[in-house]
Amino acid sequence: MMKVSSDVENLICGLKLSSVGPGAVTGADVVHEPTNMDFGHEASLPQRSFTWFKCGGMSVGLNWAHVLGDAFSASNFINMWGQIMADNEPLNLPKSQIKTGNSKNQSLLTEDPLSMKRVDHVGDYWIAANNSKTETFSFKITATQLEELQSKILDQSQTIQISSFESILAVIWQCLAKIRHGSEPRIRTVCRNDSHSRRNGKLSNNQIISVVKADFSVVESDPKELAALVVEQTMNEKSQIEEEVEKGQGLSDFIMYGSNLTFVNLQEADLYGLELKGQKPVFVNYMIDGVGNEGVILVLPWPKDVGEACCQGRTVTVILPKNEVLVLRAELKREWSIA
Repeated sequence: MMKVSSDVENLICGLKLSSVGPGAVTGADVVHEPTNMDFGHEASLPQRSFTWFKCGGMSVGLNWAHVLGDAFSASNFINMWGQIMADNEPLNLPKSQIKTGNSKNQSLLTEDPLSMKRVDHVGDYWIAANNSKTETFSFKITATQLEELQSKILDQSQTIQISSFESILAVIWQCLAKIRHGSEPRIRTVCRNDSHSRRNGKLSNNQIISVVKADFSVVESDPKELAALVVEQTMNEKSQIEEEVEKGQGLSDFIMYGSNLTFVNLQEADLYGLELKGQKPVFVNYMIDGVGNEGVILVLPWPKDVGEACCQGRTVTVILPKNEVLVLRAELKREWSIA
């Protein structure tokens, strides 16, 4: 879940999101029973874990149920908690957000959302059955590697703006298509921050959940074509998800993370805002439990205070079926010299 540095007085932070729950959908109003970070408290409450090392470093873990808020709310929560522990009252204390009714536009939506999948009733266990064992690994993309990657994808003649996130997405999407012989992922889900709806420190599920569908071979396409597709043809399904969940009156169970190949853009999350006894994290990572068979890729910022050369790097955390992990790493190294 987290990397540990041997430097004296380093703070390592790991956050873990729950990802499935009864009568809800991952990404919006989800609750989940934690499995690996069991701290002996109620599952619906934030749970913290502390580990002190002989070198003077410390790791902080947060287990967070999605029903309380999305990944961005989790990050804001632990940052505010650090301020409270230091007797500094945060400018905006987190508050729960009361869900309002659907807008008129939402009631006109008729198509089922592609970004989520109905699962068998999970009952009190709160974990959807997964047909394959998943494995998690993280790797760093340095600023130099990221610049080289984008130079291969960006075209000076292009009029659309492609970010580093879309570039990373396109590369991993195509590499996964290559290793999934005959079953390349054509539909892809993206989660990103909705900064316009995130106000006053409220805990909420305001991330944008969208999908994009490729009507061509992902393997044979140019990565810049995939990146452009994500920028130009991504469809926001947040309203459809909310409406579908409400139609079931909270009795149906769904998963979103991993129902399609899912990319989570955490570049705007304030991951390094936590401060304890004057120390800030040297490394922060996220994990998600209950991921579907298609897998999840999280893109996070690299630490800001470890030198100018690393300021624009990225951490990529991959959660995939176990039999795909080594093959993907080999493909990323061979094609793009990363991972």
